[in-house]
Amino acid sequence: MSRPREGDGIKRTIRRRGDKLYAYEITSKMENGKKVTVSNYLGRVDPETNELMEKIPEKSAEHRKKIAEQRDIRILEDIVIGDYGGVYLLDNIQKRIHLGEDLNACFGGVSKNMIAIAISLIQCNGVFDSVEGMMHRTWTRRYYDIVGTLDSGTLSRMTKEIGTKAECNIEAFFERRVRRGSGLVAWDTTTVGCHTDMDGMAEYVIDNKDNEPMKQVKIGLATDMRGVPLMYRHYAGNVSDMDTVRFLANDIESYGRKDAMFVMDRGFCSGWNVRFMLSNGHRFVIPATTSSKAVKRLLTQFNKSKDVVDMEHEGHMYRVWKTEIGICEAKGRTKADGEQAYMFTTDEDDNHGSEGRFTAYVCYDSKKFSDEVQSHKRMINDLLNIAKGIDAKDPVSVFRSKAGKAAKHFDIEADGRRLKVSVKQNSESFETNRAGLFVMLSSKDLDWHTVMRAYDARRLTEQVFDRKKGESKRFHTSDKATMKGREFLLFLDLVLRCEMSAEIREAKLERPMTVESAISMADCVQAREYNSVRMIREIDRKEREIFRTFKVPIPKEVLTGQLIFDPSADG
Repeated sequence: MSRPREGDGIKRTIRRRGDKLYAYEITSKMENGKKVTVSNYLGRVDPETNELMEKIPEKSAEHRKKIAEQRDIRILEDIVIGDYGGVYLLDNIQKRIHLGEDLNACFGGVSKNMIAIAISLIQCNGVFDSVEGMMHRTWTRRYYDIVGTLDSGTLSRMTKEIGTKAECNIEAFFERRVRRGSGLVAWDTTTVGCHTDMDGMAEYVIDNKDNEPMKQVKIGLATDMRGVPLMYRHYAGNVSDMDTVRFLANDIESYGRKDAMFVMDRGFCSGWNVRFMLSNGHRFVIPATTSSKAVKRLLTQFNKSKDVVDMEHEGHMYRVWKTEIGICEAKGRTKADGEQAYMFTTDEDDNHGSEGRFTAYVCYDSKKFSDEVQSHKRMINDLLNIAKGIDAKDPVSVFRSKAGKAAKHFDIEADGRRLKVSVKQNSESFETNRAGLFVMLSSKDLDWHTVMRAYDARRLTEQVFDRKKGESKRFHTSDKATMKGREFLLFLDLVLRCEMSAEIREAKLERPMTVESAISMADCVQAREYNSVRMIREIDRKEREIFRTFKVPIPKEVLTGQLIFDPSADG
C-alpha cells in the first residue's frame, strides 16, 4: 500500500553532469509504512535562464530506419580482397618441411583444416578465438578451399575430437617427424600450468618455476639440430627430471632413432645426473656450473694450457681447450633421497674417472668477457651507493641482506648506525680472471661444433617455447581432450615459427628480422577477385626481400584450392 506524502509537496532539483544541467522533480510517498523518494526527469536546463529547454522529439520508427540505412555499408559480393602474401609464404615453407604431407598421411581430410588453423594462429599470435576473423581477413579460406566456419564453437568441437579420437594419429605423426629429422636433439623438460588433470599427470608442484598456483605438467620436447620441434611428450608434474630423460629416450628409440642427444641447462649439472647419462649410454650436452672444484680447476688451467685453439661459431671467434673430466663417488656424501652422491674429478684427484669419463670444452668469449667485467663494475658501484644511504640499528645486516652473495666482495664494518665499506683488493682481479669463460660438458663422441650447435638449438627453441607456455593457461578448460587437441594445433604453429626463425638465422641478414615482422610484411601483398578475375597488387622491394629471405618464389598469380602437400615431391 502507498500514498502521497503530505507536507511541502513536489520539489524541483537541478543536477550538474560535466558542463550540462539536468532538472528532476522530487517527491516522496509512503509505501508499506516507509517513506520512499521518487525522482522524475524533467529535461535539460538552460544555464543562462535557468529554465527548462525544449525536449528533442522522440525519433519515429521510420526515422530510425532511415538513419540505419544511411549508416549501412553494402557488402559487394562480387568483389573479394584479402591478405595473400602470408598464407602463400607459410604454405611454401610447410610444404618444404613436409608438414602437410605428414599430417595428411596421419589424419586424412581434416589435415587441411589443421594447416589452415596453424597458419591463422601464427598470424593472430596464437589466439584461437581470432582464427575465424583472421581467415576472413586473409586469403587462407580460398587458398585451401576451406568450407564452413572455424568459429570458437567449431574449434572447440574439433579440438575435442582430436584429443578424444586421434591419440594414435598424433603418435604416427610424431614418428614420421622424428624419422624425418636430421641430427635429433632431445631437449630437457619444462613445466606448464594447466586447468585440467591431464589423465592424472597434472600435479600441484611446490616452488614451481613460474610460481603458479595451479596444477603443473611436464613437457619433454625433441627438436632437430636447427631447433625445429619434432615431437613432445607429457609427464607427471612431480616426476624427476632424470626419469623424464629415460622415458623420452625410450619413446625416441621406439620411433627407430638411437642418435638422440640430450641437451640440458645448468640445473642438470650434477655428478649424479651425468653418471646417469653415461651409465645409460645417452649422448648429452650440459653447460657446467662453477660450484664444482674440478670445474674451477679447469678454469684456472685454461690460460696455462698449450692446447688452446681458435674456433669459429656463427661468425664469432672463441678460444677453446678440449680436455677430459671424470666422475667418482663423493665419499661420505649422499643426496637428499639418501642415494650415493657423485662428484666431478680431474687427473689431480684420487679415483679420477672411476665412475666414467667424458669431454669438457673450456671456452673463452671476448664479448662475454667485456659484458661480465662491465656488469661486475656496475654491481660494485650500485652496492657502494646503497651502503652510503644505510642508516640503521644494525647496518651490517641490512647491507648483507641487500647485497646477498655479492657481499663477499666487500670489507664491511659498522660505524654507529652507518657503514664503513671498502672493496676487497682481490675482488676485481678474481672476477676478471674468470670473466668470459664457460665450460661445456659432453659425451666423448661430440665435437665442439656439434656441442655449440646443439646448445643453440635448445636455447633458441626454448625462447619460442617459453613464449607459448602461456597458451595452455589461457585455455580455461577443464576438458583434457579439448586441451590436448588445442595443444597439438599450437605445436604445428610452433613448428612453423621455429622453422622460420631458423631460416632467418641462416640467411645472416644485415638487418634483424622477427617471424612476426616477416609475416606482417608478407601480408601487405593483397589478392583481389572481381567478376571471377583474380590479381595481385604490385609487390614492392621490401616485400620481395621477404620472399627471397625464405627462398620462396615471388607470387605472380592468385592461387585457390591448393593441396597442403606436393604430390610430385619426393617425401
